[in-house]
Parts: sequence; C-alpha cells; structure tokens
Amino acid sequence: MRYTTLLFIAILFFSCKESSKINKKEGNNIKTINSKTTTCQLIEKEFVNKIGKTNGVKELYLRCSIQDYFIKICESDITVNQLKPYLNKGVEVEIEIKDGFYDQCESSLRSVQSRIGTYVIIKKIIE
Repeated sequence: MRYTTLLFIAILFFSCKESSKINKKEGNNIKTINSKTTTCQLIEKEFVNKIGKTNGVKELYLRCSIQDYFIKICESDITVNQLKPYLNKGVEVEIEIKDGFYDQCESSLRSVQSRIGTYVIIKKIIE
C-alpha cells in the first residue's frame, strides 16, 4: 500500500508542469499533497453510495492522466457554474491535491458520514 501511494505521488509529480508546496493539517483530517497548474478533462460521474446504488446525482471530477479526482467545490475558489462551460473538455486549472473527507465542509457544523480519499480543490481556471 505504501509503495502504491509513493508511485501515485511520483506519477502526479512528473505529469504536471509545476509543483509548489506541501502542507499538512492533520488536526482536521486534511493533508495537502501539492499545488500545481495542470490541464485535465472536466467530467461528470453519477454518485454511487456505499451499497452500490445510484440516486441520479452527478458530481464533477477532473480526469488527469490516469486518475479521476473528485472536485470538492465547497473548498474551491470557483463555483459549479464557472466550471460547467468546460464539461467534457480540457481545462487548465490551478489545483491543490488533498487527502480527507469528500462530503464534509468546514462551514458545515453537522457531522456526516463521508467518503474519504484523495480529492482536488480548484484555485482558479487559467484562461
């Protein structure tokens, strides 16, 4: 598992133009792996719950190289409406790749059962 994670990080590092920071925030279960500018395809995927059922809700993902990254909109500096014109197209973005809870936002005080893993936040769209 550890070697797989290291290989994944190495692939990300070499597949993007620029890497600028490493930051850890262990207290709130968020770990920033790195920040970079990259070009990826913006796609939608249907939400699948823990028992494998769909409910018609679609979520935005960035397809970068061989990996699809969930976009955590509540932490991003952009909105869904700003991203929609790029759906199923390439888009150059400044992103941070993080590990943590997908569905839990800092502005929400309620506790939710959340998916956990690697996700991205988008700092800005490069025009």
